[in-house]
Amino acid sequence: MTVTNYDPKKVTVNVGGRIITGFAESSVVTVSASEDRVTPTVGAQGDVVYSENANESGTVTMSLQTTSASMAYLKGLAAGRRETDILISDANTDTAETVSGSRCRVTRIPDSKKEKAAGSVDVTIFVPKIEYR
Repeated sequence: MTVTNYDPKKVTVNVGGRIITGFAESSVVTVSASEDRVTPTVGAQGDVVYSENANESGTVTMSLQTTSASMAYLKGLAAGRRETDILISDANTDTAETVSGSRCRVTRIPDSKKEKAAGSVDVTIFVPKIEYR
């Protein structure tokens, strides 16, 4: 039997040199590739051809509390149409990885929600080339 530990406090998201804080209860960050890395094609006689995809872009989505101190900074990046770097680090022993990208952009100004209770807002950053380590 294998027993592992996971601590969300060991996951950090650094955008433009700033550590992002105030994540929502549902998740910290999601990294998604824009497209599959390879497209397989199977011929009439079963021959397989793998077509490599040069698109290495993707998105990083962070779910933040509406009260997050990082919201103003991220909204400023979107409003100013500024490029930024991103570095996501998972220091957990069993899930350790680093994901990074440069020349990234916040794709739109995050929603401004005013609700009965503090909720969450998703912030999406486009990454031209996601690098996994």
